[in-house]
Amino acid sequence: MTVSCPENVSPTSVDNSKANVISTIIFDVDDTLYDVGCGFTHHRNTDGAVNFMVDKLNFPSREAAQALRDEYFERFHATAKGLQVADTEGRLPSGAPKFEPKDLSTYWAENLDFSLLGDEESYSELLSMFQSLKVKKPQYLF
Repeated sequence: MTVSCPENVSPTSVDNSKANVISTIIFDVDDTLYDVGCGFTHHRNTDGAVNFMVDKLNFPSREAAQALRDEYFERFHATAKGLQVADTEGRLPSGAPKFEPKDLSTYWAENLDFSLLGDEESYSELLSMFQSLKVKKPQYLF
């Protein structure tokens, strides 16, 4: 693994005793850790988002949910952020509960078809790399 220092930090000023300890791993998962061609992104942005909106936010139809999701996704490039703003702007159906991003995350974790991503063998190199990291009390940010 190669670690580079910012321009204003001399490699000799780095405390090497902590240089090999990783405390946080940040992922931008969308089409980064998996192949966009597998269909998972499309599934999440249609079935996953729309079903959540109908099931949990009281949208009257899949079409109405998809239209609002697409409108806000175009502005914010994120379903959760779009739904937060739509909620603030009063665009969710009357009687809908307040939108909470964690509810969307939970819904996706429980309802998305992760088999679209392939099996463990498809990601054996990536899995091996993660397992080789020395992580002290890991935090994973997606």
